[in-house]
Amino acid sequence: MNKLIKQIKIALHPRVLKNRFLHFALKGNNVECVCCGSKYITFLPAGIQKRANAQCIKCGSLERHRTLWMFLKEQGDIFNKPIKLLHVAPEKIYYDKFASIHTIEYYPIDLMPDKYDYGIKTIEMDVTALTYPDNFFDVIVCSHVLEHIPHDTKAMTEMYRVLKHGGWAILNTPVDMQMEKTHEDIYINDPQKQLELFGQPDHVRIYGKDFLIRLADAGFVTDAIDFSSKFSHNERFSYGFKQAELIFFAKK
Repeated sequence: MNKLIKQIKIALHPRVLKNRFLHFALKGNNVECVCCGSKYITFLPAGIQKRANAQCIKCGSLERHRTLWMFLKEQGDIFNKPIKLLHVAPEKIYYDKFASIHTIEYYPIDLMPDKYDYGIKTIEMDVTALTYPDNFFDVIVCSHVLEHIPHDTKAMTEMYRVLKHGGWAILNTPVDMQMEKTHEDIYINDPQKQLELFGQPDHVRIYGKDFLIRLADAGFVTDAIDFSSKFSHNERFSYGFKQAELIFFAKK
């Protein structure tokens, strides 16, 4: 009974009702979500500083989610052969997909899984102190996590340790490629100040170009791939991609 009541409350939540209305009101063919296949006149604006054509009405994906998902679809080994996949802070958009693919042995983890809307099988674990053995995973997906972690280099080292030789990782994070050095303050505990300094109230840094050096120091060989640049301006609008949305593809 409690579960049913919870489901009814969710279904009647104003945000859910609004999205259901918009899902039908904005139906069209101008944009297509590569994560869920929905098509609309436009995606919704999103972000602290609102970005146009950003968020899918149905699945909630943002530009970075759609760009990464299309990139992952081009990496055949993640879908076509048995792999062990570590997913740090498992976005629900990807969780449902990875968990449903029979070739993926899926390990979703987060430091505080009960705080966020993660899948029910998400394991409570600190990425700076992984309990898995060396050379265990074929693939790691860790997207928009490192900017939240005070001791980020420890997380990088741990992920390198558990990744198999020949394995690869997606280690995406906001990076300002105009900055030579990362701007950070790991001791700050003021959301308003963090918003002013780093763009979000729960970030502790903005990476500069030395992000690649940090990954190299952990052992990774990393390519910064401007994946969205392979698409035309019209295609980027249609898929809701941001220009110059870099994908950090790291290998061991």
